[in-house]
Amino acid sequence: MSSNRTKKPVAKQPEKVAPAEKGISFSIGGLSLLLAVVAFIVYANTLKNGFAMDDAVMIVNNSYVTKGVSAIPELLATPHQRGFWVTENDEYRPLPLVLHAVVYQFTGDNPMPFHLMNILLFAGCVVLLFRFLVKLFDGERTTVAFIAALLFALHPLHTEVVANIKSSDEMLSFFFAFLGMNVFLAYAKSGKPAQLFAGFLCIFLAYLSKETVITFLAIIPLVFFFYRDENRKRGAYILGCAIAATAVFLAIRFAVLNHYNANNLAKINIIENALAKEGLPAESRIATAILILGYYLKLLLVPYPLVSEYSFNSIPYTHFSDWRVLLSLALYISIAAIGLIRFVKNKKDPYAFGIFFFLVTIALFSNLLIMVKSTMAERFMFFPSVGFCLVAALLVEKWLAKPEQDKSIFNQPKIWALLAPLCIIYSVITIDRNSDWQDNYTLFSADIKKTPENSHMNYLLGYNLFSAAKQERDPATQEQLMNDAIKYMRKSVSLLPDYYFGVTDLGAAYFYIRQYDSAEKYDLLALQLRPDAAVSRNNLSGLFMATKQYRRNIDHCKTTISLTRDNPNAYADLSVSYMNLGINDSAIHYLYQGIAVAPDFYGCYDILGYLYYKMGKTDSAVKYQNIARQLMNNRQ
Repeated sequence: MSSNRTKKPVAKQPEKVAPAEKGISFSIGGLSLLLAVVAFIVYANTLKNGFAMDDAVMIVNNSYVTKGVSAIPELLATPHQRGFWVTENDEYRPLPLVLHAVVYQFTGDNPMPFHLMNILLFAGCVVLLFRFLVKLFDGERTTVAFIAALLFALHPLHTEVVANIKSSDEMLSFFFAFLGMNVFLAYAKSGKPAQLFAGFLCIFLAYLSKETVITFLAIIPLVFFFYRDENRKRGAYILGCAIAATAVFLAIRFAVLNHYNANNLAKINIIENALAKEGLPAESRIATAILILGYYLKLLLVPYPLVSEYSFNSIPYTHFSDWRVLLSLALYISIAAIGLIRFVKNKKDPYAFGIFFFLVTIALFSNLLIMVKSTMAERFMFFPSVGFCLVAALLVEKWLAKPEQDKSIFNQPKIWALLAPLCIIYSVITIDRNSDWQDNYTLFSADIKKTPENSHMNYLLGYNLFSAAKQERDPATQEQLMNDAIKYMRKSVSLLPDYYFGVTDLGAAYFYIRQYDSAEKYDLLALQLRPDAAVSRNNLSGLFMATKQYRRNIDHCKTTISLTRDNPNAYADLSVSYMNLGINDSAIHYLYQGIAVAPDFYGCYDILGYLYYKMGKTDSAVKYQNIARQLMNNRQ
């Protein structure tokens, strides 16, 4: 009987903070709930936001997601962006799209449920991080675990991840990664095979969300062979499960991407990652990458200003002669040295663990080991910020906590004298930044002030204004919107003359306001950049017809057909040019060719019906116009 009595308190001890004689004390469950509430409150104002940035790509304009749950089999078997566009360099991240499809099934294109989903997911990430740290410290440093999780919940650097619905992929990966770590820690104590399998499943689901979890192949040995090395055999099983999950995911990913010819890692363009610029010297690329790593440190310490897009020229290329590069390099060498020295002295040193967690997870996005799809992104700090928050919490404990006092953080006024102002500042910045993410216009117009030389940001704002101008009814307002749109798009092209989409849409904007000389200039430039691009070839054809340059358009359309025989617009425009010149036989010839190439394209049928009507062939005219009408109805 006496042995049973001694075991019960030991089993409960890690799950509860030591009770205070006076003041406030919470159980682990209570602290978890408190953190979840804090996370919800600071992001509650995103519930009124719409869709922004890549939300359209992943949700409202995604042909798979908008099918709802019926598309889940397709989502599991196709590349990440396939429902919006085809690219040679894609990812395999089906789980976020599956989640979006489920939400879309029940709520349609209402953005509020998607934002609610993101907030709840983030709250779950915060709670799982807290519980992981509690278990990592075996219940002995709950104050540190709580402070680290609180800083993580409030840090403004995470606004992109939570406010941008698309970034649910980052949170899902984090959620399942730390759920898996919690399960693995439980297995390390109990040895139950079911927990080992559950951990494997969690890591696999994290991979299906985003590949970021691959860094845990280094984090897991750090936890189970050094910091918590009670049972090396179980630690080996845990690492084996993580490796197995990685192998299964990579095999599936390789098969899916190769099937769709979407596994070409070399297809990273300069607008995605400025460091991918052709001909950029290696010295400049490495120096700029190191400088960017320094910017990440700066944003962790001073999270302002925050920008949604760090594309070309927002961070100009630099060299090792730049003192900022040398400072960044020195800081990272110092951080690594401190971590290594502390680790050599004590394999269980929590500072070393926090430092190594930060360095390992940030290395994936450094553009030093591999080239990623963005020059820099605040979402890339979602995992690495855990290490930062942990070290910060440990320093607060060291400087301000008194071991002889009550262990509850709520009864230590010195800690709150520092934390309270910091939490208020973080909360204000976070809530204010959330409002920028209301829609594309509010986001781009806010961020262009912080990064005016960013080519892509100028394009994004200009294109957004161009789209708004086309919808505007008031002539004066429309003119102002269009002038502003052209101003920003011209700035984008001046900064990056080879940016195809910027050049193409600038030509389209000039065409819309009937400045045909300028439109032709940029249409021709777009064709120099991509001679076989259907959009540019069709734009120039439309311009030739609008300016009644039919002979010129005939030559242009024939060239288009020789380059891309499956472009039905080229056949339609070619036939219209012949028709306007009165050469009806040639017009009919190319219309039938167009129908043979694209039987589902209504345009050739419609033109053919009109042409037969002009020629007095009523029966044929009715036949082809009916086909055109049916095809148009099918599209709707």
